[in-house]
Amino acid sequence: MTILSLSPRRALQLRRLRRRTWMLIALCFFARAADAAFGLNLIEHTVTVAAQEAHACPAAQEPST
Repeated sequence: MTILSLSPRRALQLRRLRRRTWMLIALCFFARAADAAFGLNLIEHTVTVAAQEAHACPAAQEPST
């Protein structure tokens, strides 16, 4: 066995991990799509940084007279 080859048992474990990972990604995708399509709001939506209101630093503001 060299560094770049896997034992059959290890290859099977890695294949199983990849398959389960992709299944989990697909499940999350369909859950988010169903939530958005039916308007259930079960999954909390995050606000992007671009959509957030910009706050000015108090030290950068000019003093009001």
